[in-house]
Amino acid sequence: MQPLREYRVLNYDKKTLQEQLQDPNNNQPIVLSGIFQESGIKNQNGRIYPHPILSREAEKFRKLIEEGRAYGALDHPESSIVTLNDACHLIKELSWNGNKLVGKTQILDTTPGKNLKAILKAGGTVGISSRSYGSTSVIDETTEQVNDDLSLLTFDIVSEPSVAKAILQEGLERKKHIIIPVNIELKKINEILDYIKKEY
Repeated sequence: MQPLREYRVLNYDKKTLQEQLQDPNNNQPIVLSGIFQESGIKNQNGRIYPHPILSREAEKFRKLIEEGRAYGALDHPESSIVTLNDACHLIKELSWNGNKLVGKTQILDTTPGKNLKAILKAGGTVGISSRSYGSTSVIDETTEQVNDDLSLLTFDIVSEPSVAKAILQEGLERKKHIIIPVNIELKKINEILDYIKKEY
C-alpha cells in the first residue's frame, strides 16, 4: 500500500472570486468546482484508475458527503487521517460525467480555510488532489494500473504541480534534457530536486 495522489485543476474565475472575497458585506459561501478524478485513462502520474474501482470508492465517499463529514485539507498532510484541525473545505457534491468524477467543495472559515481564502484573494492558483492509499500493477515503463485495494480518503486543495513544473523548467532552461519518471509523486518536491541534482 502506498499513498496515491492525483492533481486536477479547479474551475473558478479569479477576478470574480477576488471581488467576492474583497467584499466585506459578502456572506455567500465560497465554492470551487472541477474534475476531481478520472477513470479509465492514464493521468499525469502515469496511473490508470479502472472505473469499477474508482466508482466503488466514489460511492463510499458520497456517504461521507451526505453525513457532512467529507473534509479536505490545505496541502496533503503526512497522516492518512482526516482531522478537523486540518479541515480547510467541505466537499458538497461528487458525481460522474462520463468517466470524469466532478465535484464541488465549500471553503470553511477555519484557520486553513482562511489561509486558502487569503491565497485566492491575492489571485493565487490552486487545484484539487485526491488522497488515497493502494497498490499498483506495472503495465509498461510509463504506466501503472491501480489495484482493487484502493481506498479513497478525501480530496485536498494543493498547488503542487506549479512547483514541480517550475523545477522542471529551470532544468530545461539550462539546456539539459531532464526526464522525471511519472511514478514520482508531485508532492515529493525534495525527491524531484534530488533527481535533478543527480542529473548534474
